[in-house]
Amino acid sequence: MAKKASVFILAAVLAVSLASSAFAGNATKRPHPSKLSFPSLKVTTPQVIDASLSNGLEGFLVEDHEIPVVDIVLLVKTYFSDRAKYGLNDMAQWVIRNGGSAAWPGDKLNDELEYLAARIEVYGDNLSTIISVNCLKKDLPHILDIFADLVMNPTFSDEKVEMRRQTMLEEIRRKNDEPNAVSRREFAKLIYSDYPYAWETTTESVNAIKKDDLVNFHKTYFHPNNAIIGISGDVTKDEIVAALEKVLGKWQRVDVTIPKVPDLTATPEASCNYAYMDINQAYISIGHLGINSNDPERCAVNVMNFILGGGSFTSWITEKVRSDEGLAYHAGSRYSSDPWVKGMFTASAQTKADACSRATTIMLDQIKRMRDIGPSPGEVKKAIDSYVNSQVFDYESKSQVVRRLVQLRFEGRPLDTPEKDMETYAKLTVADIKNAAQEYLHPDKLTLLVVGNAKLFDRPLSDFGTVNEIRLEKE
Repeated sequence: MAKKASVFILAAVLAVSLASSAFAGNATKRPHPSKLSFPSLKVTTPQVIDASLSNGLEGFLVEDHEIPVVDIVLLVKTYFSDRAKYGLNDMAQWVIRNGGSAAWPGDKLNDELEYLAARIEVYGDNLSTIISVNCLKKDLPHILDIFADLVMNPTFSDEKVEMRRQTMLEEIRRKNDEPNAVSRREFAKLIYSDYPYAWETTTESVNAIKKDDLVNFHKTYFHPNNAIIGISGDVTKDEIVAALEKVLGKWQRVDVTIPKVPDLTATPEASCNYAYMDINQAYISIGHLGINSNDPERCAVNVMNFILGGGSFTSWITEKVRSDEGLAYHAGSRYSSDPWVKGMFTASAQTKADACSRATTIMLDQIKRMRDIGPSPGEVKKAIDSYVNSQVFDYESKSQVVRRLVQLRFEGRPLDTPEKDMETYAKLTVADIKNAAQEYLHPDKLTLLVVGNAKLFDRPLSDFGTVNEIRLEKE
């Protein structure tokens, strides 16, 4: 046996050696990877089929017959609650799913979905509530019955309302436990001031929410003509429209008036802010208001920020603060756009307290460098290639595509926006990126926030301006 094993091993080694030699020989005939050329990446929105219903529910379908699975996403348009009851939307979304309906209370619903390996989720924000469904095609009629009942007839049981209330109150009680969350929250307040984007739940607002408020939330917004539905998967238009008409046919349309999202009038002046936490690290945020999603320079701004701090290890802020100086595990930037008003530009870093000022100075220098000098042609090309190539992962599944299309329709933007964006990225020049930096980066209007213990900082924060101290509220 030992002899046979030795012969076998020798044969295997010989085979590998021959294969390696052959590969090496072929490799010499192949061009170096740097010499390879590829066709331009193109993003094509799949064929979108109208699947609207007779009751006014606006919808569309993207067929995908590779596997017998169906995904559905229903977006219901909502609006900010009164500030005195802020948190109402969050509570309503949670209780709709976890309270269930009379026929399908939460626990029974969970058991049924687990048995069928299906999923129904409810989530959202102030301006929309989303109900998503995933199931095998064979279970679709049954799951659609449950889905429709949940959409039209949630019970808002007292038990689940109180359960969610207590969870929210505990979250408020612990809201200052995690410095990164504190930094994000307080920075948003500085940028947006009293605008709804900076509102937060309080003990008073959560306790003010009653069951009737949740019932009225559903009664006000949950109507077919105030919703958008997107379907992807192993169904045809005739199949899914007939199935949805059967279960949602009794869902009555009602005139719904959604107020216009208020204009954002305030623009914060440059400021230096500090919030004390008894930690040995410093959480640094620097930025100002961002742009609107319809801004024609949005793609150029994205590439500019990719080079500045959004491109992982290759970006300026990450490379200077993290790689070169070793000052932070996290350092980078984000320049967000918002479909209703303006997003935020934020450069951020988490570093040792005794390196706070050093890291802050480097970040400020990189922002000014981008604004005043701008990137090189090589950096722009690399950023565009990286940014464009990364977009392919947004199209890994038809369900991802459908969710994006639902969001685009909700925002009132063309469904071919991703395709147009790719065309725009391909045409961007160095001059475009430099112009974007000069127009959309404002080093003289930056808001600085540091969360940490100033006694441990390497330099006083007053070196960056008059310090406004934020006293964290205790619940």
